[in-house]
Amino acid sequence: MDYKVLKEIDNIHQMANEALAKKQFDTYMNIFSDTLEYKQFDGSVIDKDTLSHNTLSYFGRIKNVHSQYDRVHYSVEEHIFTENIIQKARVSIKVFIFFIKTFTVEREGNYIWRKKENTWKIEHVEIFSEHIF
Repeated sequence: MDYKVLKEIDNIHQMANEALAKKQFDTYMNIFSDTLEYKQFDGSVIDKDTLSHNTLSYFGRIKNVHSQYDRVHYSVEEHIFTENIIQKARVSIKVFIFFIKTFTVEREGNYIWRKKENTWKIEHVEIFSEHIF
């Protein structure tokens, strides 16, 4: 059972990374539940509408992005999958009209997924650390 769930979640991560790289907004946002609670590193909590607005703005500035993650720990209980991951993303964004800024973001957090109607969606995120360099 765990292997099947891990494969399903890994496939969604891969799809999300591809959607991010190709700036496919709807595909990317579809991995999040409509009832999403996303606790950012600064302690503020945003919902899916706010995340959608922020992501759409971000997509408009992305020149290119490469993202990967390492799963530190996970657990599976019926229709809930919880994972602690470290995500690393190298991002190039447009700054003003002619300039490109490239940086790396590394963040660690817990992601809680729930399976509804045979589809896994991220329902809760809590970011514990975030470094930009």
